[in-house]
Amino acid sequence: MEQVGAREQVQYAGLGWRFVAILVDTVLVLIASSIVLAVLMVAGVVDLGVAHAATFDDILNASRAAPSWLTPVGYALFFAYFTLFELRGTTPGKRLFRLSVTGEDGTPPSPRAVVVRNLVRIPEMYLLYLPSVVSCLASSKNKRLGDLAAKTVVVRRGAAPAGYAAPGVTPSWRGGATLPAPPPLPQAPVAPGLATPAPASPAVYAPAAPAAAGASEALAGLKTAALAVRGAHLNYLRFSEVELAKDAGEPVLPPVAEPEPDYSPEYAAAWYTLADAVIAMQQAHAAAIAAASREGTTLTAVCADQPDLTYLFRELEPYFTAGSDEQVHDAYMSVARGETTA
Repeated sequence: MEQVGAREQVQYAGLGWRFVAILVDTVLVLIASSIVLAVLMVAGVVDLGVAHAATFDDILNASRAAPSWLTPVGYALFFAYFTLFELRGTTPGKRLFRLSVTGEDGTPPSPRAVVVRNLVRIPEMYLLYLPSVVSCLASSKNKRLGDLAAKTVVVRRGAAPAGYAAPGVTPSWRGGATLPAPPPLPQAPVAPGLATPAPASPAVYAPAAPAAAGASEALAGLKTAALAVRGAHLNYLRFSEVELAKDAGEPVLPPVAEPEPDYSPEYAAAWYTLADAVIAMQQAHAAAIAAASREGTTLTAVCADQPDLTYLFRELEPYFTAGSDEQVHDAYMSVARGETTA
């Protein structure tokens, strides 16, 4: 799954965006088909008589006399084109307009789902995609018939509204700059435990939702808390890299005694900030679940119309269940390596 970039959010792709993407892909397939057909004609495999046509009517008559197997081959080319590209999440036409295919839960589509959605595409193409138009207009997630059969959706990455802190950047209320995406890391040094008193007052990430808050308000609090964890994670990652670089530059001395770890104040503060943010997010998560339950629904259902949250919560998933300082650090390593978005 592609990581959501800075200042971006994910939305269900509208009918217009899907139409222009399919139009571009169709033109590309037709160009490729014309090249293949020209090669077959030069090789003598296919003879449409076009070379001997003197008028436009002769060309039309030659096309009508084309072998019957060319039609299924043409549909097979469309099927192969869309299937092979969508196994990697997107086609050239979709990529041009920042669209991609995902599962309903935000994960990459399975090979079976890709095959199913493109098998259904064939009758949709035969009917000029009219059933697809009706299906997209009737679906809250803009699903065509192939998406309904394969349980997939098409999403579009677009610019986030003002004040939105997307995954991959430090939230605006932190006053920080954009940080790099987490690379794979060796075992990072573990900072002091959560039980150790913090050297400074922890930052406040999200106000606690009232006990009787509705599901929408509780979800907004959870989203704010999750984005704060994302920013704190990137901040701790940055200082971890500084610590690792500092250790790498020191000469190797014979072991005399196990030295006490000498963490910089910034590195320790970044750890406490991350730990506090995780606790705040877990509390907001519990509050959101309780609010959804009071309204007779589930948190998953409340998040259904905000697909960007699916990406964010999946990326931070290990932090939701971390119950100790060791588990928070293990969660940090999993997120830093990108293991939760694979």
